Amino acid sequence: MKRQRANRILQATTVRDALLRHVEAAVKAIHAHNPPDTQIHRARKELKRARANLRLLRDAVGKAAYIRENVVLRDAARPLSGVRDAAVLLETGNTLLSATRRGPRRRWLLKVRRALEQARLEARAELRRMNATRASAACLVAASARMRRWRLEQADMKSVYSGLQRIYRQGREALAIACANPTAENLHEWRKQVKYLGQSMEMWKAHDADGVTGLIKCADKLADLLGTDHDLAVFEERLEKLDAPHPIRPAITRAIAERRCHLQNKALKKGRRLFKAKPRSFVFEIAPQD
Repeated sequence: MKRQRANRILQATTVRDALLRHVEAAVKAIHAHNPPDTQIHRARKELKRARANLRLLRDAVGKAAYIRENVVLRDAARPLSGVRDAAVLLETGNTLLSATRRGPRRRWLLKVRRALEQARLEARAELRRMNATRASAACLVAASARMRRWRLEQADMKSVYSGLQRIYRQGREALAIACANPTAENLHEWRKQVKYLGQSMEMWKAHDADGVTGLIKCADKLADLLGTDHDLAVFEERLEKLDAPHPIRPAITRAIAERRCHLQNKALKKGRRLFKAKPRSFVFEIAPQD
């Protein structure tokens, strides 16, 4: 048991090293002038993981450094969102289209897909015009240099655990808000907190913490459910901007509403299981501090 617990000790320097790897991977993915959609998606994922690591280090680096670097990571990812969001909308449209074999619904969805593809191309053109990927990469390189200078060797180990406790608490609070008022905005905010939790727990997975793999899988599945719900909500909102009222739209809207209701029920059920513990108890189960 002592050996197992020793493996769970996670130093601030270890978290910082993981954060730097994610930032460097994001820079590598977008350093080109016109990276493909796959590289943009990879960069955004790496930056989300970096922000999860940064949340674990909030107490270790101090509030000012945390806020500064969190803003840099957020702003570096922001220009990439238009291209990625356009690609996700197109994927959502293709999913709905694949479930519709023939008839007026399919013809209308084909028309919508063409409009979404055009929107994706325009988003990519705007990204190239602004030279945004290189600007984001430059900001990330500068942030990486600052983070390498952090003196974390003497940081209290408990600061990392308090970071995990804060992330879990914020997830619980977001769940409570989503339960009370399940708007698309509140559900999306909850999803972001769930993603941060799952990504931050990866640090303990690498250190052989008991049971953490199952918790990460649960968080990932929950985030996927909430992500699909959000994609459908955005798709429905975009329909109003892409096309004039059409006789088939109410049927599509009803189908989306039914699917979202199913997804939300599953997500809330899974979320209540994931967030049933008190934050302090949850952290102790993953990483008991001797």
